[in-house]
Amino acid sequence: MPPLAPGSAESTQSDTTSRRDFLGHLATTAAVLAAAGCATQANAASAIAATAAPAPKPAAAPRPRLTPAAWDDSWTSRITGAHKAVFDCAKIQDGEGVGHPFGYMQGVHDALGVSFDQVHTVLVIRHEAIPLALNDAMWAKYELGKNNKVKDGKHWAERNPSLNPSPGRSARPGDEPDYTLSWLARHNHTLLGCNRALVGCSYEIADRTKADQAAIYQELAANLVPGLILQPNGIYATIRAQEAGCEFFKST
Repeated sequence: MPPLAPGSAESTQSDTTSRRDFLGHLATTAAVLAAAGCATQANAASAIAATAAPAPKPAAAPRPRLTPAAWDDSWTSRITGAHKAVFDCAKIQDGEGVGHPFGYMQGVHDALGVSFDQVHTVLVIRHEAIPLALNDAMWAKYELGKNNKVKDGKHWAERNPSLNPSPGRSARPGDEPDYTLSWLARHNHTLLGCNRALVGCSYEIADRTKADQAAIYQELAANLVPGLILQPNGIYATIRAQEAGCEFFKST
């Protein structure tokens, strides 16, 4: 086929078609390059974001248990007799709160001729009085006398002064009350302690001795006055005793 003559209609149409094809190809190539560039930028941005994203925090360790495995409410079924009262002991005050149950028993005995074993008392040890819920070993180890300003004679108490009679003190004859927590426990009276206050006591000791609070709490809970039952808090214990038929007396 002979070549097209320059300037002819066929030549002009062919040139136009070639330019159109060239421009189309150029546009397609630009679009491909642009898409590739966007993809590269997106991948780069994702990589940067992944690098900059903070590492996930490790799961928090479970909080240690600062309560008994179960709460004992069975004491409410053991409150019997016509004469029963609950004493709310919130401060140590030289063992004043521990003495009040005995004052009630003595009063009922003197006025009504009722024997001591016909009177039931519930003593709730809570708030600032919570060291009275602990045995002598804890008083000595953690200087509870010194830190609570409690003296045993002329010196800071190194034992729970309300738990047992003072050393060298003459024993009372027979079953006569000796105004101690151990006497109340032996004669089936009810001793209750506030767990919330015990947690607070463990915190104070841990802060003072730079020890682990959970470990301190477990140690305190294992060294309660014999026969004492921990309750969720002292308010609950006091009201629960009233629900069981006890009259209320604010000891301290």
